Amino acid sequence: IVEDSSNRSKLSKLLRFQSSTSEGKYVSLESYVSRMKEWQTSIFYIAGESVEACEKSVFMEKLRSNDVEVLYLVDPIDEYAIQNLTEFDGKKLQAVTKEGLTNIGDEDEDLIKRREQAYKDTFKPLTKMLKKLYGDKVEKVSITQRIANSPAVLVTSQYGYSANMERIMRSQAFADSGRTDYLQSRRTMEINPRHPIVAELNRLAEDGDSTESTSDLAWLLYDTALLNSGFTQDDPTSFAERMYRVMQGNLNLESLELEPEIEVPEEEDDDSMDGGEYDDAEEEELDDADDSEL
Repeated sequence: IVEDSSNRSKLSKLLRFQSSTSEGKYVSLESYVSRMKEWQTSIFYIAGESVEACEKSVFMEKLRSNDVEVLYLVDPIDEYAIQNLTEFDGKKLQAVTKEGLTNIGDEDEDLIKRREQAYKDTFKPLTKMLKKLYGDKVEKVSITQRIANSPAVLVTSQYGYSANMERIMRSQAFADSGRTDYLQSRRTMEINPRHPIVAELNRLAEDGDSTESTSDLAWLLYDTALLNSGFTQDDPTSFAERMYRVMQGNLNLESLELEPEIEVPEEEDDDSMDGGEYDDAEEEELDDADDSEL
């Protein structure tokens, strides 16, 4: 698949993957295409460390609710190989963790576009605030309809490394961390406009709330999206500090300054050990008694 471009289309028919509906069995791309929905124009796949990780992925929420089959790429070579196969039987191969995922339902496309535009206008204060806050952590913040229950996800560009590929590259024995960071794809945060956390953050952004607590909540949205999307936390120290501040607020603590050292009670003087010690007078009396007996 990777090296033999002249026979790539023939070799692709030999590929086998597990899928979200195969119940542990391996399926071919041909069999997948035969089961595609009438409205479906792409072959959807997700790469992960294991089948369980793929099944639990946040990116599966909307696809699962729409009963759409997704291929699971769990072998380290799978994602690398599939990137060299742009289409099969006229169907584009689309990673559900990357940009470009649009039509994942049978709704009218015009309705979807008008709804998305309405969401963009409504949540413009929040997307603007988040982009300014995150800086170069994300390339942009946009509205998504790819997730159902989660507030946000992080997706990568079409030709960049996915979270799974980043994990594989970093785990190599002689991996160059500098080169890996250089090849790291720019990430886009996609927020779910129907989620109550996102709606409340948008209200705070409209009110111009720039307090530390609001900033921490916005960063926690990024942190959870980062981990939920399969990436590793790149700044654990700052993450821990934000979590401590959130805990401080929930516990109604005025500050996080350390409490004074506990007072250790003074030890009481004990003149006796194992029944007590004799004073000098008692010792002399005992000595006299011993002499008289002799």
